[in-house]
Amino acid sequence: MAATTLTDLVADVNQRVPGLLTPHGDLEGRLVQAISDDSRRVEEGTLFFAIRGEVVDGHDYIEAVADAGGVAVVAEDVRTERIPTLLAESSRVATAHTSAAFHGHPSAEIQVVAVTGTNGKTSIVNLIEHLVRHAGRTAESFGTLTGTLTTAAAPRFQERLRSAADSGVTVVAAEVSSHALDQHRVDGTTFAIGIFTNLTQDHLDYHATMEAYFQAKARLFSMCEVAIIDVSNEWGRRLADLVDIPTIEVDATAETADLRPNGSSFDWQGQRVSIPLGGRFNVSNAILAAEAALCLGLEVDDVVAGLVAVPQIPGRFEWVAAGQSFGIVVDYSHTPAGLEAAIATARELIPEDGRVFVVFGAGGDRDPGKRPMMGAASLSADVVIVTSDNPRTEDPGTIIDHIFQGIDMSADATIVREVDRRAAIGMAIADAREGDIVVIAGKGHEQYQIIGETRHEFDDRLVARSAVNTIAEAGRA
Repeated sequence: MAATTLTDLVADVNQRVPGLLTPHGDLEGRLVQAISDDSRRVEEGTLFFAIRGEVVDGHDYIEAVADAGGVAVVAEDVRTERIPTLLAESSRVATAHTSAAFHGHPSAEIQVVAVTGTNGKTSIVNLIEHLVRHAGRTAESFGTLTGTLTTAAAPRFQERLRSAADSGVTVVAAEVSSHALDQHRVDGTTFAIGIFTNLTQDHLDYHATMEAYFQAKARLFSMCEVAIIDVSNEWGRRLADLVDIPTIEVDATAETADLRPNGSSFDWQGQRVSIPLGGRFNVSNAILAAEAALCLGLEVDDVVAGLVAVPQIPGRFEWVAAGQSFGIVVDYSHTPAGLEAAIATARELIPEDGRVFVVFGAGGDRDPGKRPMMGAASLSADVVIVTSDNPRTEDPGTIIDHIFQGIDMSADATIVREVDRRAAIGMAIADAREGDIVVIAGKGHEQYQIIGETRHEFDDRLVARSAVNTIAEAGRA
């Protein structure tokens, strides 16, 4: 982005949100050449955003910013007279709007689609990107598969939008998380379309209650021109009653779906549509993405043709083929509802005498309340192997104990505890036979496992293939 004067930047922000920034100090002659919420990246001419976090308070680094040649700071109080302070009631809100202004309000130049909800965000943004590209337009997706956070911090989010606009992209489909909405990361963005998928228990370590979680999601629709809401769930129906923008209500239950291991077909817009993705939830995701594509100006025939050619989405009910006689699926499901849906989807794809194996755990340093619920959800499988996910700084055995609190040991399922994830995957694959499906849940596309504060190389797909090959070699020996 080209440099702008500090006075012009403040004027732009305050014109759009009156009184958001109150200058303290002399702004004249100061040129903003960059913006950052990381004091370590401040150079001469950088505007620094001082944000109060749970662990670090950016206000504590304002003197260091002055030492580094920062042009000014956005802050909630004045810490130094050495550089100007742009006072704001909330640094987070001011950061988002100022970032959008610095980058020239890129969301006004392209169609930005926001997708929120507990499950389905990644699949839908990737489906939208594919459909738009297949129809001959340019598109990009932001989210879990393209960044370290589901939704980037405001300076980076606006920078990416600016880069997309400058490179000729016409549509951006972005995952927008509840954390991002609560922390105002996407404030100042105009979304052409907002999509709501569903709401099930997750992130209550942050939001505390489902009501607070829902209200965070609902914030998105104050920034959207059109809403597409899946009203097949109670939270979607409630949201549809709340929003005051044009709304397309979609029942994405996929009741007409024909499900196969290597694909699905369903009715949409008077046509029978086929997609090379298995699973009822993938049908629901495809329906929501297709509705968004229509809103973006695509024709029904173009959308249908695009759906036929959809590629596999990494870690989203992804089939692993290594020459085995049974199914192996790697899925990102890491919530009770997501796990239950993955198991139910697998059940629909096997013969009556087939078995569903599920290998799963729960993330450490995350919502502990959902762990027993995941244990209960797993009992719809025939063989349950509880293992580690990303334990982070928690004891893996303690996390598994929490999961077992929700497991009825008198259930019909075979229940196994194995703390080592590699061994757990190998155990399931060694026992599976033709007609069975092994669902490896929780980590999906991730290529690492976090133990303590260290990332170790670990890809469920590679581990599964290795286990199949090891068994095959042992059989040939």
